[in-house]
Amino acid sequence: MENKNLHIICLDVPYPADYGGAIDMFYRIKALHSLGLNLTLHVFDYGRGKQSELNQFGKVIYYNRKSSFINLFSSRPYIAQTRKNKILLENLLKDDCPILFEGIHTTWYLENREIQNRTTIVRMHNLEDEYYQGLKKNSSFLKKIFFQQEAIKLKKYQAILSKASFILAIKDSDAEKLKQINPAVFVLPASIPDIQGKFTKVKRYALFHGNLSVPENEKAAIWIIEALKNVIDPTFPLIIAGKNPSQKLKFLCKKEEIQLIENPDEHSLLHLIQEAQIHVLHTSIPSGIKLKLLSCVHSSGKILVNSNMVAGTSLESFCTIANDAKEFKLHFIGLQTDALTIEEFEERSTFINKHFNNRRNCQLIVKLMGEIEQC
Repeated sequence: MENKNLHIICLDVPYPADYGGAIDMFYRIKALHSLGLNLTLHVFDYGRGKQSELNQFGKVIYYNRKSSFINLFSSRPYIAQTRKNKILLENLLKDDCPILFEGIHTTWYLENREIQNRTTIVRMHNLEDEYYQGLKKNSSFLKKIFFQQEAIKLKKYQAILSKASFILAIKDSDAEKLKQINPAVFVLPASIPDIQGKFTKVKRYALFHGNLSVPENEKAAIWIIEALKNVIDPTFPLIIAGKNPSQKLKFLCKKEEIQLIENPDEHSLLHLIQEAQIHVLHTSIPSGIKLKLLSCVHSSGKILVNSNMVAGTSLESFCTIANDAKEFKLHFIGLQTDALTIEEFEERSTFINKHFNNRRNCQLIVKLMGEIEQC
């Protein structure tokens, strides 16, 4: 394949790389560009705005996501229905180059016959029907209805994946389920920041970080605060850091005298992650792979998680696992006097460098592009 042209349809603006989906997309784009591909980025924008940082990787075309209320009543999932755009289809049909669909969210035009004559690759960030079933838990009544309906629609809509040339799952357990729809499934690990980790002297604090505007992350932060509130003191504080915390979370942090760092920049967040003695993470949804977990594994701190956080990730051996508040509290106290050794750090770093090398992993996409000679 002499001319390495690739269309990438991004479900959201992938920069700044400040939450899981954006991180995965941005560092994959960066790796593919470094491998010599000529990229055209088709980017759905619904609030993050145009980002000049993306221009270095190729041509960037923005589309507005049509998030109107009426789309809730479509038989198709809301996340796909709102990314249907005729101009996108027109732009894709200007050539015969391969297409990388980032998330099932962007796959509307897999049903187009001309698109089906191309090499089409779908990167699945989650098994979205399972993810939405998870979001339903502990949601408000109206959100519970929406998440339930979306999960049902997504379960049915997944059949569209049978029309893709290849599917890229984020982990092995997802791949096994996706093979029931399309046998051409490969595992592509998450793309992560190019962290040159070094063994660091940690400081006495625990850290929870994430995009706090995501309900799952807010719920996790609240669970951790409630689980640990009787053992947190000024000698070993808990810090909550992330994007756009709600008033509810702000009030709780103030009430419990927990430091809340709102919207830290990338450098500040990295510094917090590298110097935390304990990382505390929790999720009620065992889907995909949590990129915040990978950033913690690349640090010099101990990691305290529940089993859902590490399910199917091969990262269990690097973490302390606790599945209820009592266990979480006991392990939290114990880890305050249990520092990571340099040998443990090097073992974790070796694993990350072996399994999450963006450039090496993205060579799979280049290989799949060449399966059908075109463009």
